[in-house]
Amino acid sequence: MEFNLENIVRKNIWNLQPYSSARSEFDLYGNGKKELTLLDANENPKGDLNRYPDPLQSSIKEELSKQKNLSKSQIFVGNGSDEAIDLLYRIFCEPGKDSVITCPPTYGMYEVSAAINDVEVLKVPLCKDFSMDLEAIAQQVRNDSSIKIIWICSPNNPTGNALLKADLKHDWEAQNYTRGGMMDMPFAPEFEAEMLENQRKLDRLFGAFNGIIVVDEAYQDFTENISFINRLEDYPNLVVLQTMSKAHGLAGARVGFAFASTEIIELFNRTKPPYNVNELSQRAVLERLLQSDKTQNDIQEIITNRAFLAEHLKSFDFINEVYPSEANFLLAQVENATEVYNYLRDNEVIIRNRSSQIADTLRFTVGTRKECEEVIKALSTFKKN
Repeated sequence: MEFNLENIVRKNIWNLQPYSSARSEFDLYGNGKKELTLLDANENPKGDLNRYPDPLQSSIKEELSKQKNLSKSQIFVGNGSDEAIDLLYRIFCEPGKDSVITCPPTYGMYEVSAAINDVEVLKVPLCKDFSMDLEAIAQQVRNDSSIKIIWICSPNNPTGNALLKADLKHDWEAQNYTRGGMMDMPFAPEFEAEMLENQRKLDRLFGAFNGIIVVDEAYQDFTENISFINRLEDYPNLVVLQTMSKAHGLAGARVGFAFASTEIIELFNRTKPPYNVNELSQRAVLERLLQSDKTQNDIQEIITNRAFLAEHLKSFDFINEVYPSEANFLLAQVENATEVYNYLRDNEVIIRNRSSQIADTLRFTVGTRKECEEVIKALSTFKKN
């Protein structure tokens, strides 16, 4: 099936004339001039934050384009990933008419934003091993032309596993390189078959759907899997979401990204509010993006602490299973999960009770080593009281 963007965009959005702000008409942030008399935007002439922020976040996109090996025109910067999620509904889904697919248990904002935008959610639950039921998704798509978006959170929240892999060839090379092998080491026959099957799955999923497939990579920095950003040229209906909230430690700044074709990103920019990311957040993001060594050190520390916490959680007899994680958290199946949650809360350790999504489960964010030790210490006294 040949993907046709115009056919799936809401007609009012396709024909929308965006608001023309003062800063979009005059590129204050890209012209390099220092001394300007600015009397075009009805701003207060005094103050440290008296000027409107760059509406297109040019400095951030400049740095991201280098780091992600993308054109700036393929990058959207939003007020958290939640803005990108909401804009996807606004751009592609007719209220009261269209629908989307989610794969629960997964990130709850897909469904909340659907409700806000009056869009039906069709649920294709994950399999018992938390893998995606791709055949069930394909069947839904074949039978229902109202489906406009498929939401895939990978690594998934709250299960922690990768639901979809962009390229197993990269995984093979990374594994052999880190284990002392050569980057061009030949594939094992069984792995080559797995790699080819993975590619067939991707081609079937993306090629059979004349809609948008969103891969939400909020936890991408904590996995060795290659990002789906590397497949944007292969799949024109792909949108990849990432965030500054997790690995970069800027949850309070509320900045997220969408990566897609130039045509899709142009629709994001046309539909968003003119000044959607404030100046303080833009400064913080750019500063952090330039601190790549610090970010990598923080990521490695979290991955190390994840293994440490997992090992100790498994030692408690009331914790039945600690699921493998490629994120910055661990999901555990726990006897009397709500009782354990309440006990930790009463001992000033706050985790997340996910039993409403997966029976008897608790989710532990991986913190500092001291914070991990505090969790272990509190759990060690649970059955003694």
